[in-house]
Amino acid sequence: MDYKILNELIDNVDKYKAHKKPKNEKDEKGEQIYETLLEHTKRTEKYFNKFWQSKKCDDILDRFCSALWQDKMIKKKDIEEAKIILKEMIEAIPIFHDLGKINPNFQIEKMGNKEIIRDENFIETKHSFISAIIYLSYFRNKIVNKVKGRKIKDLLKEFILYHAYIIERHHSDIDKIGKFVGKINFKANPDTEQAIKELPISKLIEAITKSKIYMKDLSLKKGSTDNLIASFEDKKFINKNDKRRSEKQGIYICIYIRWLYSLLVASDYYATSEFMNGGSFNEVDDLNNIQDWINVYENTDLMKNIRKYQNESYPMSMENLNKATNINILRSEIFCEAEEQIKNSYQENIFYLEAPTGSGKSNTAMNLSFKLMSWNRDLCKIFWIYPFNTLVEQNLDTLENIFGKKENIISKIAVINSLTPIKLKHVDCKGNIISENDEPDENNEKNVYRQSLLDRQFLNYPMILSTHVSLFNTIFGESQQNLFGFYQLINSVIVLDEIQSYKNSIWTEIIYFLKPLSNLFNMKIIIMSATLPNLDRLSQGQSEAIFLLKNSNKFFKIDCFKNRVQLNYDLLDTKVDDKFNQLKEHLKQHLDTDKKILIEFIKKRTANDFWLYLVEDEYFREKNIKIEYLSGDDSLAERKRILDKIKQTEDTIVLIATQVIEAGVDIDMDIGYKNISKLDSEEQFIGRINRSCKRKGITYFFQIDDAKDIYKNDIRVDSEFTLEKEKMREILINKNFGDYYNKILDVTKNNNKAYIKDFLGSIADLNYEYIDKHMKLIDEDKNIVQVYLARKIVDINGDLIDGKEIWKQYVNLWKMKCSIDYAEWKVKMSIITSKMNYFIYQVNKSNLELKEYNDKMGNIIYIEDGDKYFTKDKFNREMLQGVGGIDFI
Repeated sequence: MDYKILNELIDNVDKYKAHKKPKNEKDEKGEQIYETLLEHTKRTEKYFNKFWQSKKCDDILDRFCSALWQDKMIKKKDIEEAKIILKEMIEAIPIFHDLGKINPNFQIEKMGNKEIIRDENFIETKHSFISAIIYLSYFRNKIVNKVKGRKIKDLLKEFILYHAYIIERHHSDIDKIGKFVGKINFKANPDTEQAIKELPISKLIEAITKSKIYMKDLSLKKGSTDNLIASFEDKKFINKNDKRRSEKQGIYICIYIRWLYSLLVASDYYATSEFMNGGSFNEVDDLNNIQDWINVYENTDLMKNIRKYQNESYPMSMENLNKATNINILRSEIFCEAEEQIKNSYQENIFYLEAPTGSGKSNTAMNLSFKLMSWNRDLCKIFWIYPFNTLVEQNLDTLENIFGKKENIISKIAVINSLTPIKLKHVDCKGNIISENDEPDENNEKNVYRQSLLDRQFLNYPMILSTHVSLFNTIFGESQQNLFGFYQLINSVIVLDEIQSYKNSIWTEIIYFLKPLSNLFNMKIIIMSATLPNLDRLSQGQSEAIFLLKNSNKFFKIDCFKNRVQLNYDLLDTKVDDKFNQLKEHLKQHLDTDKKILIEFIKKRTANDFWLYLVEDEYFREKNIKIEYLSGDDSLAERKRILDKIKQTEDTIVLIATQVIEAGVDIDMDIGYKNISKLDSEEQFIGRINRSCKRKGITYFFQIDDAKDIYKNDIRVDSEFTLEKEKMREILINKNFGDYYNKILDVTKNNNKAYIKDFLGSIADLNYEYIDKHMKLIDEDKNIVQVYLARKIVDINGDLIDGKEIWKQYVNLWKMKCSIDYAEWKVKMSIITSKMNYFIYQVNKSNLELKEYNDKMGNIIYIEDGDKYFTKDKFNREMLQGVGGIDFI
């Protein structure tokens, strides 16, 4: 089947329009250029087929059919025939997706088509539901009347419904199939308000039939959709009896719909952009030149040293490992063992890399990613996923140090987060011009912007650095925007760093979903951390992941890792009223030793108060002690200034910080003080102390704030799992995190039985709305307002930027929205908003103590005199929100 079938389906199809644009871009109301329905369908089909081929989707379809039908008592010959028909049904999705634009109201009101006569039987301009009805009718007729064999018909009937649902939703969020089922159910009785807005199916079919626009018999009437609905209803329930699908099969159907929806939306967008912009748009080449990357990587000094060790010394005996004092030996051992293990199991999909803090996990994972791609040439994209934007920036620096001089490589790396502007072809990830020759000129500037916007929307980059939140929105989100890039996960390597940093209440759901997804999409997922829960315990019945270190505990037990930091609980066990004073007095013993001291609090307010407490203390002033404060409120530039100062100073320096210091921050301190929270957080913190194993480190634990106020509904902060208990202290000192997580996982599994049941039920019901809400890593707080505090600051590149000027540019760009090309506007807006992040602070609306402000745009309040809300060049949150506002990180 191809687009030409529209000539057989639609009477005089050439007269129907799909899109229009002004002949003169500056004259929206002037002469129009039209794209016919046939032309748009041809373009959409072209892109759909292109994406299908480039992502090797035939292989996905084979795996899907195998997973869904493998336990059916059906002959292989029948399954192969069903698969051929299913492929034809899929190919028809882009062909049928806009057929509803034959709606006379759409043609007259949206297209201004003077060839069309108004038809009073149609009461709205919508087209997607009409497209879905026509698809339903066409394939119901084909399956019921032309396919031989009842079992093949039974296999395929539900897919008619799924594909029609995809077509109906292709301009909307995917929400839940139940709404669509209700709309095609002749038994349903829409209320008066709904009936006014949208024709019930019986009236709609009557209108289409009377118009004679669609030349085939719709073959839908009362009772005709019952068997389709019944097929869906019968199969959606899980574990009820042998005829109904398993949990895993339910997840496969859920993924299948997301996959085809994403492909259709991408194809439709690219096709529409081609007409609107007068030129073809291409996907960026994937990582088909991985050997070029490997050659550069292997030529670094670090890799030369590791390979030398691998050839001459690996594997080292356990006896010699225990004596090792050079941490690079241990890093090399971990690197080599992980590489050896993955070489023997690279055809598997999920891998766990558990190794101590400071053991070179990021470099090991980079090597593993490249190896996987060299061994499996279908793999074509890498995602590096981190819990925080700060880690994204840090690892981008690492990549630029390795590949920065290779334009053909660095140009293929993109950062996808709220802080980074849309990547243009001629600039690198940080906005620096790579090639002057590629800078847009007047002739191609608009197409550069348009291609850049499509690339960002559809994750069209070979290597992507992003956050867990962004990735989970793509995997679980219901919005069209979140699903834009879902198909880009196919044949990718994903490195998930510090997955345990998010709420343990959804760990079960994460691993339940990732395993079938990785199998279907041929994804290789490396999950890594210093404290990694064995998530397989939560997904019993699914295939087990591969542990890349057969016995990771042996590395934790090595003296260089285990005993590089002495742990002290005196401050935790001593009860005093004035804990600030106790902590200050304890600090004094280290001030004459030229030590680097790190103090972590779990609440911003406490950290800020203690910083001021020390800065204003006469003893610390007389000693001229350097004191810095780092929190999530600090800009990237301020963060860089502080960390550079920490690394460069040789005198005593005290860094007071929030949890932002825990994961991945590359600093090496001598002495640590930490407010207790989760055990894995304690280990992450310890990883910042004596990181190089060249000295003696010590960490003191205390408790000023209760972690339950911060980590709500996380069992890891229950007292029985914290350092308040002797058993947990033994686990931390002996690095027995397996014992710790076994207890956590047992409780999690027991506590989450009801939630996992609801989650699997929502998957069976194809209720994407519920899935999206349930799988949010960070719960949306509607009580948050953004405050823009204008000041003059130095950015991360050392340039002075004026907050007032940035705000003026932002306001002016909004005014220009309707006068410049949309893609150009979006790209320029992303550049402006990335600079605005230096001045924007999240504040609790209910606690906002602000009597007047200078301007407001949407949810952003603009204050021109921003300096008055800073104390000693640090944001004074209490001046805006008083007591009781945002107090995390």
